Amino acid sequence: MKKEQTLQDLKRLIPASLLAGLLGGILLVFRISYADRWCWHGIICLNHGIFDTVSTLHALVLSILIFILTGMLAVALQRGEVESLVQAAFAGGVSGCMVCPVLIANTLVSDFLRYGGTDLVENLSFRVSSILHMVPITLLWIPILAAIAAVGALILFSCREKTATPGENVLASRLVLGATAFIILALLVIPPLVAHLMLGGGMIGVHPSAAIGMTAISVERTAPDAIVLTARDIPSTSALADPPFSVYLNGVEVSNASAAAASGLDVSVDPAGGLQAAEGSRATWKGTAVMNNGTPVSVAVAAHGADGSEQFVLDILV
Repeated sequence: MKKEQTLQDLKRLIPASLLAGLLGGILLVFRISYADRWCWHGIICLNHGIFDTVSTLHALVLSILIFILTGMLAVALQRGEVESLVQAAFAGGVSGCMVCPVLIANTLVSDFLRYGGTDLVENLSFRVSSILHMVPITLLWIPILAAIAAVGALILFSCREKTATPGENVLASRLVLGATAFIILALLVIPPLVAHLMLGGGMIGVHPSAAIGMTAISVERTAPDAIVLTARDIPSTSALADPPFSVYLNGVEVSNASAAAASGLDVSVDPAGGLQAAEGSRATWKGTAVMNNGTPVSVAVAAHGADGSEQFVLDILV
């Protein structure tokens, strides 16, 4: 009879635990799909040696904290029905297990939205096959993730056990949940923010070959025989060579006044030094060589890195 009662008590905890796992899974999907992209996508290529390590550690710590929060929610949503450490651990474990199906469902839905228009049956079969191949590693991870969530459940249950009244119990739950959520939010924002500030201040070295790939140059025709190039987004000057840019008209280099004079084309450059490595820098190419007489003019700009790398950052017909 006592064993049956224990099983009934545990079954009663399952619905709220599954709900907590669903909420935790949604939070983890947000971390994987959006937070990582916002935090590191734009800068990780600038210094793989540092940012690969930091971003991996950042994702690991955030994921662990999300599972701990999930376990806490599994206890908090029970409305006082958790009466022992065993029940708390069970509720947390169930919530941790629930996160895995949420992640798998997110993968299937994302792939369907991205590729579903091609061949729905074939795509679905491929994804199901991939999931089946991942079953062994998934079965290995589920107990680990459930254990982490159970730790969170035990932490919250222990804090509630130290209170004397129901009011203090609720207050303790809110404080622990709020503190955990605040830590997650702080860790989500602060490390990448510091990384961006250190990059902007030149405190972290940037790989020139990666930096020049983020260069943005625009072109506009200001007159029938004139075009203007503008530097919209420029990496640190330490990442660029001197001169930083090569400009080509129909495949012929006209980067500055000297190159234009030697090109044999009827074109002048103002200023004489051409486009400079400064955000907002502008340079004008004027002459019959840039006129569009029914045939567009090919305008290309190559950026040169301090390490000798070269990458075309603009190639357009004007």
